[in-house]
Amino acid sequence: MHGGINDGTLIDFSISVNPFIPDFVKEALKESVKYERMYTYVEWLEDEFRKKFGVDSVIVAGATEAFHIIGWTFVKDAVVIIPEPNYTEYERVARFSASKIVKIRVFQSEEDYFERIEKVIFEERKNSSRCVLITGNPNNPTGEYTNFSDFAKDIYKKYGKEVMIILDEAFIDFVPKGEQFELCELDNLDNLIIVRTFTKILGVPGVRIGYVKSRSFREVFEKYRMPWGIGGSGYAVLKSLIENFDDYKAFLSESSEYFKKERERFKNFSFFNSKTNYLVIDVGDSEEFQKFMHRNGLHVRTMEDFGMDGFVRVGLKDRVANEKLRRLVEEWYFHRGVEEKTVR
Repeated sequence: MHGGINDGTLIDFSISVNPFIPDFVKEALKESVKYERMYTYVEWLEDEFRKKFGVDSVIVAGATEAFHIIGWTFVKDAVVIIPEPNYTEYERVARFSASKIVKIRVFQSEEDYFERIEKVIFEERKNSSRCVLITGNPNNPTGEYTNFSDFAKDIYKKYGKEVMIILDEAFIDFVPKGEQFELCELDNLDNLIIVRTFTKILGVPGVRIGYVKSRSFREVFEKYRMPWGIGGSGYAVLKSLIENFDDYKAFLSESSEYFKKERERFKNFSFFNSKTNYLVIDVGDSEEFQKFMHRNGLHVRTMEDFGMDGFVRVGLKDRVANEKLRRLVEEWYFHRGVEEKTVR
């Protein structure tokens, strides 16, 4: 269990959402009570939303709803390919209806990352007509961020819609704009679906709002999304975001630059070259490290469920909390006689 500690006894570094909430969101949440007393239709917002986020965008109740739709539609009777480590929800939704799940142990920083994925696609295509690649970019849990453009173009050129690529970009807004890769045009890639959420960057995990981008499959998400799925609070926040779009963009810029500076302070401990608001740290004995953190009023996420024993993931917070974490990690390394861990 992570991200659910709110009793004031521990600073919860296990949750990877923005610790800062923009003013327009705070005001929207105050106003949301009036929407809780009525049925709210995302269609009322969608035209204006698409002017900001693209004509192929479909509003959904967060990335979770998007992946549930994917689990019952696009992966049905297909071979699902998941590079690991990755968000564990991908495998769970793949089990809804996939004919087979193939997991590849490969990090995005490895030189042959795309080569190894394509090799699996080639082998699986011998016995199955359809494959679906699902992965996060930036990756969760490592925070690594990779340019998928050439790979996506090449896969579409070779296989068309028979090999679908589903990119979960839940943490893309933490990557500074100047460091983001422009993904090839959706108009030319009918096999690509991009999933995004506002939950992480806006710091409101209890508000379920996100969207998918896909020209070819826009109608599928419109058809299968839940009616009134985003609820009154989601509707209020989304409406305010559209109306305060310049403030939203400024908030993205401020947040991404803040976390870039904070990551720099942890550069000797971060095991991967994270581009997000979270880091992976090699602590040797994660269970003992967790106890050490608890004794000092902090909570982190251990990574056994990602197949990474001895590692923890920490979601960065405000500067004061981050400094406390940094000093404790430094103390842990010192007392264990461990060298500082550099980027993988």
